[in-house]
Amino acid sequence: MKKILKKHILMVGAFVLILAACKRDSDYVMSTPSPYISNLDLRKLYKGKDVVLTKNVTREATVVKGQVTSDHSGNNLPAGLLFIQNLRMVGSGIDSLRGIAINIGAAAASYKPGDSVHVIIEGSVLKRVNGILQIADVPASNVTKVASNIKPFVTPISAVSMLAKPENFEGCFGVIYNCNFEPNIGVETIEGVKTLNEGSGDMQMNINATAGFKSELLPWSANVQGIVIPSASTGVPQIWPRVKEDFIATSIVVDPNIPLGPNPAIITGYFANPSGTDANYEYIQFMATQDLDFRQKPFSVYTTNNAGASTPTGLPMNGWNTGGLRTYKFNLTKGTVAKGKFFYVGGYKQISGVTSTDISQANWVVSKLYNDNDGDDGIGDKTANLLANSGNAAGVAIFKTTTVGLTTEPSDVIFFAGGGTIYGSGVGYSITTNDFYKPMNGSTAQPFYTQGTNTSKFAVPVDSEFSYLGGVYSIGTKTWTTKRAHKTLPVPKAALLPVIEEMPGVTKITN
Repeated sequence: MKKILKKHILMVGAFVLILAACKRDSDYVMSTPSPYISNLDLRKLYKGKDVVLTKNVTREATVVKGQVTSDHSGNNLPAGLLFIQNLRMVGSGIDSLRGIAINIGAAAASYKPGDSVHVIIEGSVLKRVNGILQIADVPASNVTKVASNIKPFVTPISAVSMLAKPENFEGCFGVIYNCNFEPNIGVETIEGVKTLNEGSGDMQMNINATAGFKSELLPWSANVQGIVIPSASTGVPQIWPRVKEDFIATSIVVDPNIPLGPNPAIITGYFANPSGTDANYEYIQFMATQDLDFRQKPFSVYTTNNAGASTPTGLPMNGWNTGGLRTYKFNLTKGTVAKGKFFYVGGYKQISGVTSTDISQANWVVSKLYNDNDGDDGIGDKTANLLANSGNAAGVAIFKTTTVGLTTEPSDVIFFAGGGTIYGSGVGYSITTNDFYKPMNGSTAQPFYTQGTNTSKFAVPVDSEFSYLGGVYSIGTKTWTTKRAHKTLPVPKAALLPVIEEMPGVTKITN
């Protein structure tokens, strides 16, 4: 009897649990869809054909809100288009900042950068006109300004990032640092479509014939900001400066008759072991000891990786030109650097690896994805480790020429970590006279690293830390009056450029 009773009690209990698990309609949380839609989601709606923005299409959203970035006072933007940008929180570090154009007619000129607006878009049409994705058929009365004087977000732009994902940049307010042009100096103006290179590849700048600043002369280099707009004829993304102040010349004039000294550029630091992947995120920091114009006098930078798996194995028969996975070459043929200023060569313009701060505002003479591209002049295979951290010897050399032979002396050279097959039988990595090496020891020639007394090396790089060398270089005596020493400092993902340029003990030059 007890067993039967126990069985019935269990059955009743299970039935109660089942009933409890069955929610009624009134148990669900009622919610109202947001009336706002982001540019990120708006742009996803366009699939190559016009889209009427009904509530059914936008999931009940009727309004887009954002920061105004357009400025029509310079007469260089497409008439009638109000450009706004916004972002939404999507988590996981995903970039959601997007721009879009809204055609409201002549009223677009009455809005200024920094205005915050709400725009009713219900019933309007998402379409491409003259290559520009825009929201058309929007009455000016649908726009409400809710705030002003808000500092707009500015997106740093490089060729390697924008040309890979142009959709992410279209309509955004961006800045390109260290734009290098090839102008007819003193004659050519900025009007028209101009090709520029910021160290990672070619891009275009557009200045219309209607622009109030079209007669400005085109310099060797400039910082350019503006709206990213596709070309109507080719679809290639271009940066359109809005006003004269968006185009700032940065090049210095270097007298080509001034000869290069023995050490016109010196090595001041390097980031050899970023957290996560090393591929395309390593870089080297240099300083100019005199004004340099790499168009007039090209330089080259080499790195060497002598890890056990690096090929070709054995002695580096061609020195810095050995290539393969042993050496990698960058040619420096554009850009200027003022005396005492830093400049950079490496991969992505990010301070501490993947998802870290963009430092495009630094002077990147070359930004090359070495994991995706062979070295210049065929010297160096694609590599995930430009700067080795295997324990075997690795190094950096900068030459004041692109034509480097077995015994050509660098402007500067350093090595770090351990040993490996480095020198023998009259071949190796050439060195120069600096604070660690000398090609002559008395009357004895020792032109290669590890030959004779040339054995100094820095410590193995520390994970996620920038290696800075310090020291004081005298321009007057062409010598290091304070010897460099390897020091490191942590570089968090959110670190800013001054972390690697303004630390105590930073490299200095004296006259």
